[in-house]
Amino acid sequence: MTEQRRTLVWVACAAILVAVTVATAPRVTTPDAYAGRGQLFFPNFTSADTASSLELTEFDAATASVRPFKVQNRNGLWTIPSHHDYPADARNRLASIATALMGLTRTDVAGDTVSDHETFGVVDPLDDAAALSTGRGTRVVMRGAREEPLADIIIGKPVANRPGFRYVRQPGQRQVYVSQVGDLVLSTSVNDWINPDLLGLMPDDVNAINLRNYALDRSTGRVEPGETVLLQKNLDTGSWEMAGLRAGERLNQSAVDALLRSLSGLRIVNVLPKPPGISESLLHPVGTAALTADDVTDLRRKGFYLTPNGQLISDRGELVVRTLAGVYYTLRFGDLSLDTQSSPAAPSANAPAQGTAPTARVTENRYLFIMAEHVPGQAISQREAGRGEQLVDVLRSRFAPWYYVISTESFEALRLGRRAFVSGRG
Repeated sequence: MTEQRRTLVWVACAAILVAVTVATAPRVTTPDAYAGRGQLFFPNFTSADTASSLELTEFDAATASVRPFKVQNRNGLWTIPSHHDYPADARNRLASIATALMGLTRTDVAGDTVSDHETFGVVDPLDDAAALSTGRGTRVVMRGAREEPLADIIIGKPVANRPGFRYVRQPGQRQVYVSQVGDLVLSTSVNDWINPDLLGLMPDDVNAINLRNYALDRSTGRVEPGETVLLQKNLDTGSWEMAGLRAGERLNQSAVDALLRSLSGLRIVNVLPKPPGISESLLHPVGTAALTADDVTDLRRKGFYLTPNGQLISDRGELVVRTLAGVYYTLRFGDLSLDTQSSPAAPSANAPAQGTAPTARVTENRYLFIMAEHVPGQAISQREAGRGEQLVDVLRSRFAPWYYVISTESFEALRLGRRAFVSGRG
């Protein structure tokens, strides 16, 4: 055999060995759990403008109950359906959530079994079959104009030592992933979705406050006058003064500052729509109201009453605020609004066993009726009067449709008597 032929034989043998090795070698496959790593969860969701609703669902472990929340776009206005379509101040929050969902990526795989779900806090809060009251995440669903889901994900616990990363899972799937969500904030509290500046008041813009702490005795129909406290700001010195101070008494300026903070930071806990007749009457100047018997009955149920001369009074008095622009805010405190709410506190050692009905907490919230009026002659300048005229139209549109509900704490911070403002003897 020649040298050339011997070489060809060795080459052929080597080729055969390589082919055999390749054919018999074990196959390296990628497990299904890892197949999607690095990919977007929702590649077809590319624009926040396509979203028409957002649903958030949490599970309250203390009461073993589901806590849903939804905001929806109705004719270009974002509203809260569970609160009678109250306007939602949602643009920035919605944009941040939509951006997070559009960029949500399967960064790492955290688990691939159902037993991992509780560990990573991604148990579906809507899963009735799950006996777990812990380990449930927040389910986030964003839908388009035809109610088609653009994104549907369960957000679980933060990942230790990885700021901005959370465990996530798609409903109906076993796999748990690690994904970067940044500083995403998910809340089912209505206060986090509405305009926090209810009154639109800046403390420096207020130059007079009148607290009229009368009370209505509904059994007799008589109004008990109570105390009246008149506070006025000296525009030359910037300090506040109180009418009726006795010799040796002085005004506690810090108490006035606290009241102003309570006014500018007033938050509501609920809203109820007013009947159309009441709302329509409040869009026009005071004194032009024409209310029906049903309207009057609805007012009474909330603790507000019309006197024979057409004046509106309330169960627990009122507070009147005047601004530099000559705008008057009148806050009338009505009857109690007894709402049964779930306690946010963690369950105690004596909490009811799983499967029993949780104990509800009754909170004594109170109805609040807000009105706005403009008196140009009370503005400090013609320019301010013009500003007030524009502002009052906005305020009427905001306040007219709604009875507000405030907490007992807010009520007590606003309905103050004379003693709260007299600090001692000078």
